[in-house]
Amino acid sequence: MQVCKLQELAVQLFDAGAVRLGDIEAKLGRRTPIYFDLRVVVSHPSIMMAIAQQLQILATEIEHDILCGVPYAALPFAAVMSVHANTPMIMKRKETKMYATKKILEGVFDKNQNCLVVEDVVTSGGSLLETVTTLRDEGLKVTHAVIVLDREQGGANVLSANGVQVKSLFTMTELVKILRDAGRISEETVEIVSDHIRECQFGMKDNLEQTAPL
Repeated sequence: MQVCKLQELAVQLFDAGAVRLGDIEAKLGRRTPIYFDLRVVVSHPSIMMAIAQQLQILATEIEHDILCGVPYAALPFAAVMSVHANTPMIMKRKETKMYATKKILEGVFDKNQNCLVVEDVVTSGGSLLETVTTLRDEGLKVTHAVIVLDREQGGANVLSANGVQVKSLFTMTELVKILRDAGRISEETVEIVSDHIRECQFGMKDNLEQTAPL
């Protein structure tokens, strides 16, 4: 039953425009034949709910006291998970507030609480690792993250090397096979994406370059 629900969700994401095909410019000017944009899901409440429910299933296997979504795409999923599981949530700001409280984290938490991070997509792992670093700097324990898609380009390994285990709803390989079997994409597209995964792998060096100040 769980597999069927994930297959249905993958097709819904494609039909909603969250999966885009073509020669697309991604982060830092890199090119990709497939782009996963979960920001469109905020306009599809039923899909947003389905994603949050599936992420919550992963979360039940992980000990945690509090949730934090990586800004900005993952924030809606973390918020829905927080409400439905009655789990407190905090928010990381993109930058430290420059007035009043001057906080980098919004919400109430205690040092040494276990914080589960929620993310949409992991490619190099840079964005998620940046959030993890901030949370740890503020005294929280972070050992796990639940994500929607692992692009299988090395990010999960980078995060593991930094003490963060990633659990995903889909890997890119699984996603494209589901979409092919559902008649949404061709076998040729599956092969192009598979080649891209093999050819474009990220490691610690790439991760440090992405998280370094500009």
